[in-house]
Amino acid sequence: MMLDRYEYSKIANTKLPSSWQSQAALDELADFLQENWEQRSVFYEDGEVTSQQQFIDFTGKQGIRTKKYIGTIVFKGEQLNIYPKVFSTEIDDHDTDELTQKHLLKNLVKWIEYCNKLEYPFINISSELNDSEDLKELFITLYVGYVRNAIERGFYYQYVDETEDCTSIKGKFDLKDYLMNKIPNGQADKFRCTYSNFEFDNKVNRIIKYTCKLLLNIASKRDQKTLRTILTRLNEISDVPCTPNDCSHIRLSKMHSHYDIIISMSKMFLLNKMSNYSIDTNESFCFLFPTELLFEGFIGGFMKEVLRSVGGKVHLQESRMSLVEKIIYKGETSGATFTMRHDILAEFNGKVFVLDTKYKEITRFEDNPDYKETISNEAKQGDLYQVLEYARKRDIADVYLLYPMYRYEEKEDDFPVAVSESPSGDINVHFIRMPFIFEQENEEKTRQQLTEVIKMVFDIKD
Repeated sequence: MMLDRYEYSKIANTKLPSSWQSQAALDELADFLQENWEQRSVFYEDGEVTSQQQFIDFTGKQGIRTKKYIGTIVFKGEQLNIYPKVFSTEIDDHDTDELTQKHLLKNLVKWIEYCNKLEYPFINISSELNDSEDLKELFITLYVGYVRNAIERGFYYQYVDETEDCTSIKGKFDLKDYLMNKIPNGQADKFRCTYSNFEFDNKVNRIIKYTCKLLLNIASKRDQKTLRTILTRLNEISDVPCTPNDCSHIRLSKMHSHYDIIISMSKMFLLNKMSNYSIDTNESFCFLFPTELLFEGFIGGFMKEVLRSVGGKVHLQESRMSLVEKIIYKGETSGATFTMRHDILAEFNGKVFVLDTKYKEITRFEDNPDYKETISNEAKQGDLYQVLEYARKRDIADVYLLYPMYRYEEKEDDFPVAVSESPSGDINVHFIRMPFIFEQENEEKTRQQLTEVIKMVFDIKD
């Protein structure tokens, strides 16, 4: 069974796959999601400090509720695909009939290409990712690309301790064993020694080889070819079954830091039980991304590209200023606290721009006679307080709240501005809706419209 749902959708227990409906199965699903939650830093840092998984809410006998993470969950062979809410055409559109994994993947790859917070080797394998049919294939392609690139840089060797009886002393000599065991047994010519060998057949390479063999039967034909090449080059490595726990005990030097992502992804694949390429009743895997992070990273990265071409600069997650410069207590003064972190800080034509991305649904302004009610009811008051304080601290008159547009929308030619009057000077809060969804039939249109909106914000003349 395959379910397609948007973010923040309730799914009644009776609408869940039959194998998920019992409380025991939901408890297993919760444990499975918790394990994946703890491994999500392999791909991104979402700022969530809670240790409890935030992928899905479990509402008891009523069912489950999707949250702010998009992607795919396969559990016991049943699949739930979670799509961005702006894949719909308007706020009240809940129809999922036209949603496809291929469309989600195309957008996911394009968004990630611009995200500076996500760790991927897109420079080398972005063209391969575009051909992925589903999220599982995409992550296998990523993994294969990392391993291939690492091996091309040079095989991983590691000093491995060995202990054996030697005819001459080398490494660390076990004097106690010599006095207690060797001499009394007439083996005075034997010395128990522990020494290090620079080994190719080490735990890291064993984990990689085991993971590659695990993926070989479920990968695409293109990735299978690369996997066979990798396995041939790892032919001298012992075939040893590996577990996620084995990955947890690996410690790498800075010189081999590029293997960190390989070991982390190996752990994820070993943690996620996968069978053959078509989903069966035993298969389980979970690949989910926070849409807020994708929206912020994509808009910021795209804006950086546009402004770079006209001599502007963009800083993402700028945090050089504090909300409070000092704290005074009993005559003593402490340092600054409450660091301000701007999603996007831009510099262009001698002016500073503070822009905050808000991945929230907001009704189209153009041809909307109730645009005032739209802002009053749909924009969050806390978001306005935040950017107004940014403006006050930086002594600037204009700040910007950026929201995503829905599918198939044409860009708007004008946007409302909320004016906050002040004796020290008025502050203008601009509400901007940004193109975010790439359509398969015309991807260039989104790129062009987004460029035009950004040029309008910065008053860039062609």
